[in-house]
Parts: sequence; structure tokens; C-alpha cells
Amino acid sequence: MAALLVTTVAFAPSAAASSSPTVTPNQNAPVHGTVKDRITGPHTVNAQNRAAVEKFRQAHSRSAARHPADATNHDWWGTEVSPDSSALTGITATQSVDSSLLLSNSDDVLYAPTVKPRDGACIEVVTVHTSTAPQIWAWDWCTTSADQSVGATENVDSSFLSTYGTTVNGRGAYTVKVALTDPASNTWTAYLYNYATGTWQTFFTSSGTDQAGVSYGWDMFEYYSSVNPATGNVQVCDDLSGRTVESSSIQLQTSAGWAAADPTNSSIFPSATMDPSSYLCSGVNSSVVTPNSDWQVSVNGQQPRKH
Repeated sequence: MAALLVTTVAFAPSAAASSSPTVTPNQNAPVHGTVKDRITGPHTVNAQNRAAVEKFRQAHSRSAARHPADATNHDWWGTEVSPDSSALTGITATQSVDSSLLLSNSDDVLYAPTVKPRDGACIEVVTVHTSTAPQIWAWDWCTTSADQSVGATENVDSSFLSTYGTTVNGRGAYTVKVALTDPASNTWTAYLYNYATGTWQTFFTSSGTDQAGVSYGWDMFEYYSSVNPATGNVQVCDDLSGRTVESSSIQLQTSAGWAAADPTNSSIFPSATMDPSSYLCSGVNSSVVTPNSDWQVSVNGQQPRKH
């Protein structure tokens, strides 16, 4: 599907991000301004990534099933927000991101992590890795225009990491929040946390009717990838060799306030762990560090690090 939950994910650190301390954002910190350098409007997605947009549209219809024998494969794993989530008004997570990760196959896309609060939410915030520079997308689930599916984008570069970057277990990361800001019009707003100023900044806002057709929310690892005939793995798996993706500090908001994702309000899906044969990734190792607010996916025997 286009994108799922809000998550904290971690990749190999970049120089800019590794110099920043790990800080837990205040969920109630003030909102001040908009995310710098964000792109909105008709030039939101560059020409190189238009194919990724179409893949995202195809892959994020949850009716899409896995086809291990096909040349391309769509798979996902991570935290699912419980279907009975109408009371949920927000989600936040710290996502890992690697500014140096470029996929080998120009047709492959890695959405990790990606987060959508619940059924009815208008926005999914996606960490997008392709064969070009990584980006963060705000996917608009409430638009009826395919040309406007991506409402905002942000390039992950040294400027971004110096402002919005932090570290989690030594890997570069950023923190995102998606919240219901006007229940009457079903308006949702995505924010990124500015670690330099200690404030949230608006990334994208959308209202209307959710078109996703999915009865839950998520924060997950997801890919759309071809098979590398030399290894039998999906190419994304080989590209991630020696790396770890992590989503941490996943929290959910209700009228009672913010609380960590746990087994009472979420689950791990579609299975407890990633089976290497099903995911066509012989070296994959998935781990729930803290149920269900922190998960890790590593490749080629790199063991997930406990906190």
C-alpha cells in the first residue's frame, strides 16, 4: 500500500546524523513553522521517482498478495495498530534513515519505515529509498487525484539531518508525528521534530475521506523488489546487507494522552517474525525489541541490538 504506520526506523549512520545526541521529543512541544526545504505542489516528486510513486500506489493496496515466484515481490513486516482504533488521534515514531543507501535496481523501492495512524487517517509518512537519493514522503490518502498522491517530499541530505536528525543505537534517525487536528473535517497533519529548536514543524496537512480501504494503521518495513538471480534473494535484501532498520519510540494518542504501543493496542504483523524463505531474504533477522513500540530488521546475520 502507499504507506502505513508512523515509525522509528534506523539505518547505517551518516556523518551528519551521528554527531547528534539521542533525544526523546516532547509530544506536547510547540509547533513552529513548516519543515524547511519541503516540496509541495506539482513538483513534489522528481522525474526519477515517479515510478516509485506508482509502485507505492500498487504495493499499498492491502489486497496485493505475495508472489514469491514472481520477478517482483511485495512484502512487509512491523507493528499493526489494532483495528478498533477509532479513538486514536495521533501516532509518533522515530525512524531510522540512511542518506547513503541507494538501491541497485532502479525498479525497486524500499519503504522503511512507513507509518499511518489508523483507518480514516489522511496521511501516511514514508521513508523512501530508491536508486536515487532517499526522501521522506507525505502520502495523501484523502486525495482523489492520482497526480496529488504525494502531498509533500523532503530530501534526506546533510542539511536535513543537521536539523531533524538524531541517533538511535548509533544509526541516523528522525521523528515524525501524524495527528488529527480537526475532527469535524477529518483534518490530519504530519509533523517532523526539529531537534535544533525543540519544536514540531508542519510537513503536510490533508482532510476528507480516507481512500485506502484498510481497517487498521501501521508502522512497518516494506519493499517492492525484484529477485537477484545470483543469490535468490530479493535485491533489496542484498542491498541491505550489514544494515539494520529500526522503528522505535512508537506512541499512540487517545483522549487519555500518549502511550507507548504495546500488546493491548497493537500487534506484530503479518507474523511474529520474518521467515527468510517467505521474504526471499536468506539473511534477514527481525526482532521486537520492546513490544510493540520498537522493532528491528537486520540482514545477513547482523543481530538486532537490545537497548
